[in-house]
Amino acid sequence: RSYQKTGVCYAEISDTTLVKKGQARRMLEEVHAVMPAIRRETGVLLRFLAGIRRIPLTIVRDRVVTGDYFRENLEVLREIAADPYVAGSDIIGEELNDIRDLEPVIRELVRLASADPTFVIRIHAGENDSLPDNVAHSILCVKRSLLPGQAMPKMRIGHGLYTADLKQKKGKQLLAVLRENDVFLEFQITSNVRLNNLSGMKNHPLRQYLASGIPCVQGTDGGALYGTDSIDEQLSLEKMLDMTDAEMLQMRKCEDQILAWSLEAFARKEKAWENGEVPAYPAPDEGISLMGHRRYSSAEVFADRIREIPENLTPIVIAGGSFGNDRRSTGVPEDEKRFMDRLLECAQGLPVCFVIGGTLRGCEGYLAEQCRGRFPVFAMVPAMVGEREAQRIRSSGVNVRVAIETAPMGTYKSIAYEIFKRRPSVLAAVDGSSAGANLVQEAKNSRYPCRIFVNRRCRMLRAKAETLEGYVTLLDFRRDDPARILQG
Repeated sequence: RSYQKTGVCYAEISDTTLVKKGQARRMLEEVHAVMPAIRRETGVLLRFLAGIRRIPLTIVRDRVVTGDYFRENLEVLREIAADPYVAGSDIIGEELNDIRDLEPVIRELVRLASADPTFVIRIHAGENDSLPDNVAHSILCVKRSLLPGQAMPKMRIGHGLYTADLKQKKGKQLLAVLRENDVFLEFQITSNVRLNNLSGMKNHPLRQYLASGIPCVQGTDGGALYGTDSIDEQLSLEKMLDMTDAEMLQMRKCEDQILAWSLEAFARKEKAWENGEVPAYPAPDEGISLMGHRRYSSAEVFADRIREIPENLTPIVIAGGSFGNDRRSTGVPEDEKRFMDRLLECAQGLPVCFVIGGTLRGCEGYLAEQCRGRFPVFAMVPAMVGEREAQRIRSSGVNVRVAIETAPMGTYKSIAYEIFKRRPSVLAAVDGSSAGANLVQEAKNSRYPCRIFVNRRCRMLRAKAETLEGYVTLLDFRRDDPARILQG
């Protein structure tokens, strides 16, 4: 009825139920029971995208999820893909891993699309600045997965907010790839703001995409969650980005294309469904892997290094390269080294320990090296690691805490769980992208006192700190006195 009120006659909703054994068919039975009457009464047709989480969620701590998770998702999807109310698939969830890690999953989705040309492949990518190549890599993964003679599937990218600079060579190449493959971009401004991925409109790329002839539409990415509708999203895009009527009309025409094609696809699948004509969808490959090079369980690899953080020590969390953009330099400027050296001098004799991210990049690695024999250091490592990561962590000599999350940038959640929600602490955020900003937010929400210091030189972290005025102290980690971190 909300869609009807705002003039929406067709919508696609992502739902992870459609990849769960025993639940997918039951949900679709309910859809078939009510949707025809809903459409007659409201004029609204709802269809669904089977939502595959890019990083498996775990409920029980220390449980390691294997590749069977993805294979099970794909097997269930194969069984229900012919249903007319299933429009396709959607890779969803917090963007904390390189999309190329999921290329085996994308390959299976492309195989499904080879049997059903109406099958949509939607991927959330470019949602934050941590992995700016994910949009380009998403398209590349699909193209590399095409079978001989197979046409490019209907593909949409949810977000596309952060990419290579569209004015530079690499960005222009991306624009050409988007045009050549008729890939649609979906923009959801409310979601981007609420999830800490957008703090200003100055560099929003939507108008540049439109000027380059890229098909763009608006979405909500969780309208029920945020209490918004299509009118709210349209007004946000129009007013906050100063979009012209011509640009809004350009987006409307793109929506009309999707609408016409989707209604035709539904009618075709509905007729085939009624006639019992089900495409021969291929079974998923038995050899599908979990996440690229991350093949080893940290709980097993670091069994002799796992230590509890002593209760009598105050944890000082140093956030650096583990929570930053994958393009940022892993080197440490000399003045930042001096800051860390001075911090350790000031901390001598105090009941403190240090907690760092699991990649040991940037200042985190330097701190771990300088702390040898002086202070306990605990690295929060992802649940799964690659061989090189394992060697680097072992050679560093740090103690290990194993996170629930399988991606390094996701470990901020385990830091929040183990430290901010359990004991007083200090956070010094030197570097970071959206994962670093989320870590700052978690520290602000701490159940126990947490003194938060943020590097004023880091744009993303500074923007987050400014939204938390009164809770965060901005520092210049190259010039200010590090003793401030230890006071109080």
